[in-house]
Amino acid sequence: MCALVDSWLQGLKRAPLLCSQRLLLRPICVGDVSHIQENVNDKRVSNNLSYTPHPYTMEMAETWTRNVDKGMAYGNCCYWTICDRKTNNFVGSMGLSLYREQENCELHYWISADEWNKGYCTEASKRTIVHVFEDLNMHRAHVTHRENNTPSQKVIEKCGFIFEGISRESLKRFGNFENVMMYGLLRNEYLALKAKGIY
Repeated sequence: MCALVDSWLQGLKRAPLLCSQRLLLRPICVGDVSHIQENVNDKRVSNNLSYTPHPYTMEMAETWTRNVDKGMAYGNCCYWTICDRKTNNFVGSMGLSLYREQENCELHYWISADEWNKGYCTEASKRTIVHVFEDLNMHRAHVTHRENNTPSQKVIEKCGFIFEGISRESLKRFGNFENVMMYGLLRNEYLALKAKGIY
């Protein structure tokens, strides 16, 4: 059972509502914490994440939620719950780490394993990138994935990110050092993609 109370979490409420064709990106609420814990504890999901421990307990999910709440209160990040617009079913999580002085941000996401192969991650990512450049007026967005995470690579490429290099064995995950693949997207590149109808 979640020990958090919605009234304590004011930072989370700063996330703006973002809508796409099938999805709603809305502020995280206390009712989402059990979904977060359950899905991140799913090995199919955790095996693709970079830093989240496994097993992933309710206490860990609550701590993460509190930390995000504080980060959003300070304007250092923004996180959303991804839902199906028709059913309101939980789909996953989308987030941004914000480096406002540099006009730069980093994209984070994961999708419930039961919702894979439906295009939800690409759809949610594209909607978030529109927010990055149109609403937040960022100059650059970047994203990474573990070398063996091919589904994430496909999402990143569909969003038009440019491959920028490999950070060699920079991530230690489950006892092994792994390469991290790095991508970026500049404002002018986003605008060119928008002119082509990709956004």
